[in-house]
Amino acid sequence: MTRFLRRLHRGQSGISLSELLVSMSVASIIIIAVGGFFVATLRAGSTNSTSDQNSRVASSVMNSVTRYVHAASLLPKADGSSVPAVVEATPTKLTFTAFINLDGNTTDKPVLVRYSINSAQRIVFDQWDGTATNGFYSFPAPTQTPTRSLVVGGPIASPTSDGDALFTYLGADGKAVATPASGIVPATGLGTIRAVQVNLELGSTTAGKPANTHLQNTLYLFNVVYGTSVGTTP
Repeated sequence: MTRFLRRLHRGQSGISLSELLVSMSVASIIIIAVGGFFVATLRAGSTNSTSDQNSRVASSVMNSVTRYVHAASLLPKADGSSVPAVVEATPTKLTFTAFINLDGNTTDKPVLVRYSINSAQRIVFDQWDGTATNGFYSFPAPTQTPTRSLVVGGPIASPTSDGDALFTYLGADGKAVATPASGIVPATGLGTIRAVQVNLELGSTTAGKPANTHLQNTLYLFNVVYGTSVGTTP
């Protein structure tokens, strides 16, 4: 009987220390693997959600710029000459005159429009209404308070992960307009601009961030006749 009880006791003695350590190691590996998969899934879901939101905002910004740039027009003067459609062209700032039907009337009214980047790396839309004198319009300097101003989207990275500035300017031959190292088109070259290439990377001020949305579009100045030149900005 004593021998039987000893055998029974040995059968209920549990596991050894080495077995416990091995089982704990295996359990830790499983927990880490499952936890890593769960964290990766959460991060991927967050990235996808952010990317989708950035895509929507980037599309809205590009639509806004496209609408106005396609309406860019020369500004006639009383002496029969005209001012170039684009009056300021830098890598991060585009100012031009456009004829937009804003009030639903049959007569289009010219406006001075500017797209630029503010200190928070957001794209800002500014608009100045013109003053008519005998049917010819004039506008205040862009340094004055705009009639209308709003942030259309951002933040953006400029230059983009491809090294492109927000705005690149093309001539009638489809090549980039000659600029100095600053990238600012001189006054003598504004009349040669026939298209604006918009390189938009939206979502972060850091170029190449995974959730960023990168759009590129070449917008032609349809109201400016190709192969012609106009006077410089007075």
